Amino acid sequence: MSATEPTGHETQLWLLRAAKAVVVLVYAFVLIDLVLLTLGFFLRLFGASTDAEFTRWVYRNVDRIMEPFRGMFPSHAVSDVSVLDVSLLFAMIVYAIIGIALHALVEWLTGKIVTLRHRNQMASFQRQQTAVPVATQSDIPQAAGYPVSTPPPAARG
Repeated sequence: MSATEPTGHETQLWLLRAAKAVVVLVYAFVLIDLVLLTLGFFLRLFGASTDAEFTRWVYRNVDRIMEPFRGMFPSHAVSDVSVLDVSLLFAMIVYAIIGIALHALVEWLTGKIVTLRHRNQMASFQRQQTAVPVATQSDIPQAAGYPVSTPPPAARG
C-alpha cells in the first residue's frame, strides 16, 4: 500500500465524518422546524394579527411543517381571535423527540470519531517506535568507544 492510499481506519473516519455532517444538517433543520412550530403555536394561542408580515411568514412555514400532523386533533377556540391548536402542540413534541434522538446520534458519532482518531494516533506512534531502534544499556558504552566491561570515565570516579 502506498503512502497516499487511505487505510481502513482512515476510510472509516471519513465515513463517520460524512455521516456526522449529514446528521448535523438534519438536526439543524429539525431545530429550525421546532422553533417555527413553537412560534406558530404561541402566535395562534395569543391571536396574533395576520396583517403582520412576520405572522404570515411563520404561518406559511408552519403549514408546510405541519403537513403530516394536519387534522390529527381538533383546534379549540380560546377566544374570538386565539386558538389552541393541539395538532401543533403534538407536532412540537414529535419534533422535540426527533431532535433529542438526533442529538444523541451526533454525540455517538463524535465519540466514534474521537475513538478512531485516538486509535490512528496510537498506531502511528507504535509504528514510529518500532521504526527507531532503542539503545540498550549494554549498547551505550560501546557507542562511546568503551568496552562493555570498562565503565566510562565519569563512572570510574
